[in-house]
Amino acid sequence: MRRSVLLSLALVLLPAFAPAQTCPKVALTTTASTIKDLVIAVNCLATTTEQLATPKAGATAKAMQAESFQIVGPQHSRPYPNLVMVLLTVPTGGVLKSAVVTPDTKEANVTAEAGGSCSVKINPDKTVDSHCYIAGGTVYILYR
Repeated sequence: MRRSVLLSLALVLLPAFAPAQTCPKVALTTTASTIKDLVIAVNCLATTTEQLATPKAGATAKAMQAESFQIVGPQHSRPYPNLVMVLLTVPTGGVLKSAVVTPDTKEANVTAEAGGSCSVKINPDKTVDSHCYIAGGTVYILYR
């Protein structure tokens, strides 16, 4: 499952500049360290992209920001300007299942143990709706 998260992140963030990439890889460990690693990797990618686009100009990178919150029942977030992606993680019996949602894919569902499930959706007003039934999960929101 960790491979699918990393693969999803790679497919979302790396296709245009993979050969010149020297940014750190993100490994899902704990909530705090995962957010920190995601922010570091995304900021590195943003800086690298700007340097490739304007190598002689001053680098004023637009840094990414991340927020996370636990999902217990339905949750509705505030609007996020320039939403990049939403990562939904659900622990299920020692395994961390996850789904990545972008403004192109809009929504995703993850099944959990005992018939539980979690879902996340990006709304047209740039808010994020998430809901967990029986299970609990975590949503990570990356935005500029």
